[in-house]
Amino acid sequence: MMAFGFGTHPPAGGRICVVGAGFMGCVIATLYARHGYEVVLCDSQTAMLDSYAERARPIAATLADDTLTVEAILGRVSTEASLKTAVAGVFMVHEVVQEVLETKQAVFEELDRLCPPDVVLATNTSSFLISDIAAGMSRRERMVGIHYITPAHIIPVIEIIHSAFTPPELVAWGRAFVQSIDHVGVACPERPGFLINKIQFAMLTEIYRLMDEGLASRDDIDAAVRLSLGPRLALWGPLLTEDLIVSKKTALAVTESLFHQTGDENYAGRKVLRDLVDQGHLGAATGQGWYRFEDDVDQVTEERDRQLRALLDWLREAGPVERLNVR
Repeated sequence: MMAFGFGTHPPAGGRICVVGAGFMGCVIATLYARHGYEVVLCDSQTAMLDSYAERARPIAATLADDTLTVEAILGRVSTEASLKTAVAGVFMVHEVVQEVLETKQAVFEELDRLCPPDVVLATNTSSFLISDIAAGMSRRERMVGIHYITPAHIIPVIEIIHSAFTPPELVAWGRAFVQSIDHVGVACPERPGFLINKIQFAMLTEIYRLMDEGLASRDDIDAAVRLSLGPRLALWGPLLTEDLIVSKKTALAVTESLFHQTGDENYAGRKVLRDLVDQGHLGAATGQGWYRFEDDVDQVTEERDRQLRALLDWLREAGPVERLNVR
């Protein structure tokens, strides 16, 4: 595996520069500090740097425990307006500036010039292709997307976005880094929407259409997702959920029916699903679908129902929507 100056894993307690002291930069810097890294937060607006500790204190409070106080976390973050000074001695720079392509390109061109070749350069972009951001770099092979999902200090998944020029070793390094802050990395090649937004907006786009056409109300849509799809997805994800609740033959028949009724190519049965049907891998009932099941279907079903009932009981008792006091 290629070594990026600091070996195949990030150095424990190493130095990271976070560029951009807005909301996400504030959260990310605090999160890195919580997990033992020395952090330099850089922003050209000194007012943002001056207000960091005040803005970060509530975030640090959610991360503190008996082994590390809020003050200890905040004490690991220093601020610096000069990018040249901020990147001295770092093993990684994480860019979290505003989502404007030209701004990000300018930052990375300067980082490419300032940082030695063994420094990993990461972007938190939520929409741009990393190849576009890196267009002006001379050593773009050390660039990777490390994209957090809001709220970043609570949601445990981070997208690791790679391009055609990203070596597999850097993707593996990214996974190791994400693991070091107790998060889970999911790798995906650069595509519009990456992985999570692509999935999220596939659902939201359909929801917007339902509302535009007056087919369902706001409350009915949220109830439908929150009390049916949502708990299952939270417990198992979409593919394991399908294994647990429906035969692949039925799933294929439903998606084909939707395609024929609507003419929408997005509903056309995909090869990956047809292949499972052809192989007889229909889900828990046959012992294999997207996943292979070690227990028989009755045991799996019993455990499935126990987990789902427990989560729905918790939702009912917790009343999360009611506690938000919305109308």
